[in-house]
Amino acid sequence: MESSAPIGQLLVQRGYIDNWQLQSALAHQRSWGGRIGESLVKLGFMSEPVLLTEIARQLRVPYVQIGDRCLPQALVRLVPEKLIRARKVFPVAFAWRDRRSLLVVATAEPQNLIALDEVSFASGKTVKAALAGDRDITLAIERHLGPPPGWTSMAAAPRPMPASMPVDYRRRAA
Repeated sequence: MESSAPIGQLLVQRGYIDNWQLQSALAHQRSWGGRIGESLVKLGFMSEPVLLTEIARQLRVPYVQIGDRCLPQALVRLVPEKLIRARKVFPVAFAWRDRRSLLVVATAEPQNLIALDEVSFASGKTVKAALAGDRDITLAIERHLGPPPGWTSMAAAPRPMPASMPVDYRRRAA
């Protein structure tokens, strides 16, 4: 069955990468850790949206890009903030289906049934997972809920000093 094949093999079969790129990404993964998809993106062999689209297809879940969208606070409040931050999930849609409420949550781990059950219990809704990029979820959480207490925002991360700024190495603190 195609969906049970490793994602790297599926990407080769579908023509997104070749065998050399897969072997290079596997070597990168062995050296640096992480997931094979992260290695493929870091090495520039494919874009994250294309990778996540194929992973979502393999997992049989939708892929969503939150991007810069601002979602209604009423939707965001359906899931407790503590749970959103702890499980790194983010509510992206709500609908009624056959007299039951359905909450779609974006997550980088749609196969994490424990997290989805917790969201379902806390919200009182039937939950459906959608795959989203880890950074996309983090930025959505910060945009809607602010950075975690004691942290600076990823969006407002300090920028390096321009190389053209003069630095006086002779001055010393007294």
